Amino acid sequence: MFEGLRKKLSEAVKGFVKKEEKELEERKVETIEAVPETVPTPQPTIQKVAPPQPKIEAPKRIKETIVETTKPVPVAKEEKKVAPPAPKVEQKPEKIVNLSFTTKLKSILTSTITLKEGEIEDFVDKINISLLESDVSYDTADAFSESLKANLKTAKIDAKNIQGALVGEVRKALFEILAKSGEGIQLYDLMGKRIAEHSLPVKILFLGPNGTGKTTTMAKIAYNLKKRGITSVLSASDTFRAAAIEQTEHHANKVGVPVIKSKYGADPASIAFDAVAYAKAHAIHTVLIDSAGRQETNKNLINEMQKMVRVAQPNLIVFVGESTAGNQLSEQIKEFNKFMKIDGIILTKLDCDAKGGNAISIAYTTGIPILFIGTGESYEALVQYTPQFIVDSILPAS
Repeated sequence: MFEGLRKKLSEAVKGFVKKEEKELEERKVETIEAVPETVPTPQPTIQKVAPPQPKIEAPKRIKETIVETTKPVPVAKEEKKVAPPAPKVEQKPEKIVNLSFTTKLKSILTSTITLKEGEIEDFVDKINISLLESDVSYDTADAFSESLKANLKTAKIDAKNIQGALVGEVRKALFEILAKSGEGIQLYDLMGKRIAEHSLPVKILFLGPNGTGKTTTMAKIAYNLKKRGITSVLSASDTFRAAAIEQTEHHANKVGVPVIKSKYGADPASIAFDAVAYAKAHAIHTVLIDSAGRQETNKNLINEMQKMVRVAQPNLIVFVGESTAGNQLSEQIKEFNKFMKIDGIILTKLDCDAKGGNAISIAYTTGIPILFIGTGESYEALVQYTPQFIVDSILPAS
């Protein structure tokens, strides 16, 4: 279930993350090379020079006497030793704090990154291709991509958990797409409310193409209602398909609920009418009405269905379709909805759908809420639909 889509989306995210982490590592290396370590400046050695001795001259009168009476005695001239001039020291402003190499590096690198326009385009394109390859319709994939792109432009990506941040953005966009179908009817809550109001029976009509599992799905709902103390009766109104009546009887016996039937070729609307009358007479809470499988192009069967709606006046009309039908299913639902208002959708055989993208397309393109998802043959294998269930199944939070 959703294996194909989950795998493709995961691969797209992981591939992009590896690329981003590599570029981030390269930026770190460049930053490290650009930040030199602090090296203390050597202080110049200054030699001390003794001040020159002052020259003392004799008085003039004594000097003249000495010149006249004595011969000058040659005296060796004493050379003065002068220290070399001190090197000029350039004065620099004093640093208040000497930052360490690590501190400088931390001050340059930030804890979050913002994706560039080209990176966003590259990532979104990969996600878009993954969706299309998993049976997501083109319109849905395009809307999803635009939503994801808008989110990524303002997103602050955690540099230490790029994958987790990107998965979160993809999940957010998925929720936004699934929200387009609106909130579906919670059948069990509806039944509880109607029982409390004594507004019974609740009549549910099931329709859809052949082979989608309408009869089995109807039995699953009867089983789950019974578990909650809600009674029901089955109306075997598929009088067209061979062995359809026997199949309905088989399920009714296994679940332990009554069934109203007639012979093949009988009017389906009259059987549904009898089932409603039986429910009223026996204070049964719910009437589950089966119908023959039909295509939206078969006008005679569509007219027959419209007659059933007029006679039975169902409270809910539910379309049952195979999740493996691909994008064709969305078109079928739209066509059926033109002739009678569909209140909800049940997707069957999701356990057989390796791709799983159809659930996203149906929610977006039809605008009709999904009520239940069939995940197997057993009566227990019926999951009440929630967007959380779909998103967690496709891309679990990391």
